[in-house]
Amino acid sequence: MKTALICMLQLHKNSGSARTAFENIRYFKSRGFQVHVVAMTMDKELLEAEGAITHKTFPWIKGTGFTRRRWYNWQVKMLRKKINPTVTVGHGDIQEQDVLTLHNSVFLASELIHGKTLDHKHEMYLTHGPLLKNHLFKKMIANSLLMKNDTIQRFNVSPEKIHVVYPALDTHTFYPIPPSEKIKLRHRFGFSDKLVVALVTSGNFKKRGLDLFIEAIKLLPQDLKDKIDVRVVGKDERGQYKNSFLTFDPALDDIQNYYRAIDIFILPARIEEFGRVVLEAMGCGTPVITTDKVGAGELLEGESRAFVVASHQIQPLTAALQTLIESADLREKVGQLNAQLALKEAEDKLYAKFDRVFLDI
Repeated sequence: MKTALICMLQLHKNSGSARTAFENIRYFKSRGFQVHVVAMTMDKELLEAEGAITHKTFPWIKGTGFTRRRWYNWQVKMLRKKINPTVTVGHGDIQEQDVLTLHNSVFLASELIHGKTLDHKHEMYLTHGPLLKNHLFKKMIANSLLMKNDTIQRFNVSPEKIHVVYPALDTHTFYPIPPSEKIKLRHRFGFSDKLVVALVTSGNFKKRGLDLFIEAIKLLPQDLKDKIDVRVVGKDERGQYKNSFLTFDPALDDIQNYYRAIDIFILPARIEEFGRVVLEAMGCGTPVITTDKVGAGELLEGESRAFVVASHQIQPLTAALQTLIESADLREKVGQLNAQLALKEAEDKLYAKFDRVFLDI
């Protein structure tokens, strides 16, 4: 039987990278593979419910850091010798694999977020540096053109080795609803009659540009400020971002309903290699403002493309916000277009893209 080994240090379904691993599992199962998964921490029941055979590695007794990653990598090597998989898929945590699925451009991110090169002692420098410099894979899956282009330029990887495969949209969860249902959701979330403009993220407010969002709001004319309710969802230190016009909402298990209830979604990230939140908001039919350093922004076409602005820039964010705040018709039109564009990335369209990567290995 053909076997696939999927390797990820931490595999919990609530993270974006882990959801990509679950997409891998479903793909290989659909192609008749026996699927093995190896992780140091995992949601074992969820993985086995997907039909995967799980292998939990021993944890490193001294906690985190590069040594833990090296210890994990060694255990994966031993497992590969034991099961001899047809194909090994790494997710940035091992040094040798058939296909590398990369989630983060750590070198580019350090430059764009902190304005400096990644410290050569940093565990991600020590992990991703040799992996990319030595091209320790037959093929690579990048989650955006942004990532592909940076990898080619920075590490001289052949363009033919890198396939761009965007993460998939769960169309059973993220889809538009009628206006009458939206009104009910707004009441549920305690929204007023004002337009709700929201930034939704898992955390890391500096990376996601919360400070830029705040400054962009400040530049709006006062009459427009009076029309909007500004919200943020995300876990991070809030002290420096506290502001009289900003409301922090708690993380939600049904974030899709939050996307449906708001009027404008914004992710002014300094960098987001993909950004599932953008795709999910699009899928729910919500107008989106984001930057040219957000991979999911590559999906926006037509009139929606006008709301992909230059990263690190405040005035273009303000202009995009002003345009959408002032026109209900444009918000509706862009939201409907976003929902159509998001369907191009539905999971049932993902497997043909994976075929082009995996079938000749």
